[in-house]
Amino acid sequence: MPPEDPTDDERPTSALQSPEEYLGDLCGRHQIVLLGDQVGVGQHLGFLAGALAELADNGVENLAWEFTNSRRQAELDVLVEAPEWDSRACADLFVDLLGAGFGYQEYADVLHAVWKHNEAERRRDDDRRPIRVIALGLPTYVEDPDLLDGRSAAELGLRNWSLGGHYRDMSAFHAASVLTAEVLRQGQRALVYMNVAATTTGLVEWVDGSPTTSAGNLLWRWMSDGCRRVVFHGAVADTAATERVEELISRSPEGRGGTDIRFGLDLAASTLGSVAMTEVHGSLDGADTSLRLRDVADGYVYLGPRAHWEPCTLIDDLITDENFASAEARYRALDPRPEPYTRDELDEVRRTGQQELSEAWPSLPEPPEEPKRRFARFRKGDQ
Repeated sequence: MPPEDPTDDERPTSALQSPEEYLGDLCGRHQIVLLGDQVGVGQHLGFLAGALAELADNGVENLAWEFTNSRRQAELDVLVEAPEWDSRACADLFVDLLGAGFGYQEYADVLHAVWKHNEAERRRDDDRRPIRVIALGLPTYVEDPDLLDGRSAAELGLRNWSLGGHYRDMSAFHAASVLTAEVLRQGQRALVYMNVAATTTGLVEWVDGSPTTSAGNLLWRWMSDGCRRVVFHGAVADTAATERVEELISRSPEGRGGTDIRFGLDLAASTLGSVAMTEVHGSLDGADTSLRLRDVADGYVYLGPRAHWEPCTLIDDLITDENFASAEARYRALDPRPEPYTRDELDEVRRTGQQELSEAWPSLPEPPEEPKRRFARFRKGDQ
């Protein structure tokens, strides 16, 4: 007789750490951990909100991100330490970032989760472990649209007219400077959650034939082993590598079990680290060479297949009578025209932006081809 299927107690347990445990452990061993993601992936923000307690247990005092403006840091501090949650003040922080605002509910949920964590810590008699959110969003032309003199910031390559440099480079220097002042000089630890392109460390990517600068590059060259980069599965724009990772996971003992798999792991000595990168181009230590996943990142967080990503949802009633004028002026800096935009037009811009989130994500792996039938079926009457 065939052997019976093993019970749950008899199945071998996985040696893989959960994503929360892995990220917390890594943050406990390094002063700065950069977590790279694509913008607007709802599940990833839910994971981040749920990992706060694990991070605090491992000595992380700061969550830094680029999704609120650094000039509003004082208001952000008040928000996450207030005795009561203020959803309106939270929403207004997102209006103050690029045009009509970066108003997605899941980002607001992260701030709410930080507030809840800090509220619970206040009830502890001793050993309080609050988390501070550090804003890395760069104050730009959007703060003073007149600097553009009627020109479109988007058409001009997102140049920062106040500081005189390209937006991507200036935002990298700005983020590194803020982290230096707010975290490193205080001898503290931080998880830095940013767009995946901003988190490269040893890898220098090239765009249009020129090397780019990222906040991760600057920190890694200064801190070396004190800084580590982790990426979410699917965040790096390399469809073939994403497909290969999912194939390897499906063949693993955990994958063959047919259960949902979630884990985090170091890439240096893992099978996943050997996956070749075919669409990511850059150099390590000045040498232009073929890359593997372990060259691109130090750690990997897998929450499920890339096809399962879902876009964030819009914050309801983000634009109000009180903030409409400033939101309209900021958006007109990006898309100038003589007459002001109406509130309905800004709401439509927000809806369109939310619908286009998934279009900006890396492509999905191609589904496997249907196996061809080995024998053709004869039609009735064929001889």
